[in-house]
Amino acid sequence: MRPSPFYFLSLTLCAVLSGLGLQGCSDTADSKATRFAGQGSAVAVITAPATRQDLRETLTSVGTARALKSVSVFAETSGRVTAVAIDADADVQAGDLLLQLDDRDEKLAVELAAVQLADAERLVQRYITVNARDANIPESQLDDARAAVDSARIALEQAKVDLDRRQITAPFTGRVGITEIDVGDRIDTNTLVTTIDDRSVLLVNFSVPEVYVDRVTRGTPVNVRLWDAADAPVIGEIVAVDSRIDVNSRAFIARAAIENTADHFRPGMAFEISLNASRGAYLSVPDVAVQWGADGAYVWIMDDGKASRREVRLVKRLSGAILIEGDVAEGDAVVMEGVQSVRAGVALRRLDAENPAIGVGD
Repeated sequence: MRPSPFYFLSLTLCAVLSGLGLQGCSDTADSKATRFAGQGSAVAVITAPATRQDLRETLTSVGTARALKSVSVFAETSGRVTAVAIDADADVQAGDLLLQLDDRDEKLAVELAAVQLADAERLVQRYITVNARDANIPESQLDDARAAVDSARIALEQAKVDLDRRQITAPFTGRVGITEIDVGDRIDTNTLVTTIDDRSVLLVNFSVPEVYVDRVTRGTPVNVRLWDAADAPVIGEIVAVDSRIDVNSRAFIARAAIENTADHFRPGMAFEISLNASRGAYLSVPDVAVQWGADGAYVWIMDDGKASRREVRLVKRLSGAILIEGDVAEGDAVVMEGVQSVRAGVALRRLDAENPAIGVGD
């Protein structure tokens, strides 16, 4: 770059004034000369290394709890209620009696089937005994007698099943709900008897954005607390993940399990689920290092003492830093101060960030 004619004119005027013993322009001329002489020197910058940082985000969602096992109990047959053994919110064990229907007819049917089975078995035994004495009982007649035994045995088992259906029992251990049935009521197969919940563990379904599909898996810990409560959260974990993404919400369903042996919670409660999920590791650079051009964001890299421009894509802005993707490697010296004077290929001189007056290596 050639100096302007005004620059040489100022030097001439300063020389004349100096010859006359006058002062006042030598400092200006000297400073301009110094700046002109330094135009080809390296640009002083402060750099920071690009570091790799895990992008962890806290996901929050809301879900409704259900019991580990839950059932609505209905009768398998119709009849008149003769006994009710349901105490609301009481513990029941698998097989405990909940409701008894009138079973007099069924008991008689069992007795009759047992008598018929015994009679059929005696007939078969009589045929066998007679044949053992060289009597000539046809084999077909003996087969018919044996078939009658089998039919009688099946009839007895069917009678027992009908008798068992007159008793409604708990299918598993849990807590029984309220019933609206009293002794003397007549019920049918559409009548709700009660509910039973195994709430030792509660399950909560909640939505997770699809970008975390490979990050939220079985065993991922979660914090769970009541939606409208300020209590400290309890720790749970993911026990199941849905097999598909909802095309409308672009999310999938995850299921969290909450230990509830102390019985503090109930099925149907609304819970807030929060978990820390990682979206992967990205390069982190100071936010002041990111510049914008016509083609988007970029940063300046100090490469072998010279400035190199690298196009980047912004992933997420953090406090004082930005996570990026692009042609930048971990450990690259990213220019964070002095970028206004940096151009592609210009020589750079790195300063100490603690004391910018001292160049690194000086």
